[in-house]
Amino acid sequence: MSNNITFIDHIGRTIIGELVDANVDNGASFLVKNPAIIHVQPTQQGQLNVQTIPLYFREFVGDKSKENGTTWKYHYANVVYGVDVDNDPRLVDQYSKLFSAPTTPTAEPSVVKLFDE
Repeated sequence: MSNNITFIDHIGRTIIGELVDANVDNGASFLVKNPAIIHVQPTQQGQLNVQTIPLYFREFVGDKSKENGTTWKYHYANVVYGVDVDNDPRLVDQYSKLFSAPTTPTAEPSVVKLFDE
């Protein structure tokens, strides 16, 4: 990920993504491609489990967005913007793998129940 960005959104989630444009709406907003939530959870062994979770799952979008990714607009007034944040390479690698997964299934897909019936 060449142009990464890390920030805290308006509800306190830590977001990592690819900065597309830092100056939108006369400098009031910025665009982020494929944002993912950095989810940190303590384990019973006293360590921390770190996961990157897509903000919006690829399974919910059409073919074009699966190929190109999704881009989201954030307003500077609603976030805490990370300045000179140098993410650990392992975190960046985990993020990169999240969005480099193949878009075409290699085997028969299993049925995913999104909602209780």
